[in-house]
Amino acid sequence: MHTVETLVLEMIGEDPDSPDVFTDTLTGMAQIRDSINDAIEEIAMLTGGYRETYLLPLRAGRCFYRLDHSAGYVAWLSDVRLQSRNWRLEQTDLTRLRAYDPRWLYNNGDPRAYFPIGLDFIAFWPIPSADGEVAELNAVIVPARYSEDTDRLFVRKNLEYAAAHFAVGEFYASRGDAKSALDHHARYAQVFGLDLPYSRAAEYIAGLKTVKEPWPRITG
Repeated sequence: MHTVETLVLEMIGEDPDSPDVFTDTLTGMAQIRDSINDAIEEIAMLTGGYRETYLLPLRAGRCFYRLDHSAGYVAWLSDVRLQSRNWRLEQTDLTRLRAYDPRWLYNNGDPRAYFPIGLDFIAFWPIPSADGEVAELNAVIVPARYSEDTDRLFVRKNLEYAAAHFAVGEFYASRGDAKSALDHHARYAQVFGLDLPYSRAAEYIAGLKTVKEPWPRITG
């Protein structure tokens, strides 16, 4: 049994060594593990702390590539470079490319920009004109959900209590105990400062904004 699972059982009044309800089996621990998985996924998204590097060979005439990550999925790309030239590619999107050149799919050369498509695909512009180049992708990963106590938990040691409080909050919510559920979710939120009522300056107005230039450019 994982440390987080033990913490959850202790918080809800179960004996981890001899539990009455949540026995150490796939069926018995299903609810607890589902909640812990939800917590780990949210923590990964909030902190961006689980990262991996992909080496993606680029092919001549190929614009779109699938990102296949067997141990989870890519939340977002933080940095993309061309290895041989040490170019940092700029992130763009279809709207900017169409505005820059409606015939962007016919542009060939050394890639200068990239854009993600959903969770599984990435495209490069201009389209590579020759084989041999390798793109280095630094990605924030949301780890795959675990189902057995032999599977690895992708959560930092100092965030295990946060994951446990999240799972305990969901447990009490499923039992209709809203007060206990709110209490544990509040403790979970304290770890990330999500409970601070004045976490931003008074003049700050939340909103969606971009400062992208109207065309891709090379950055070193």
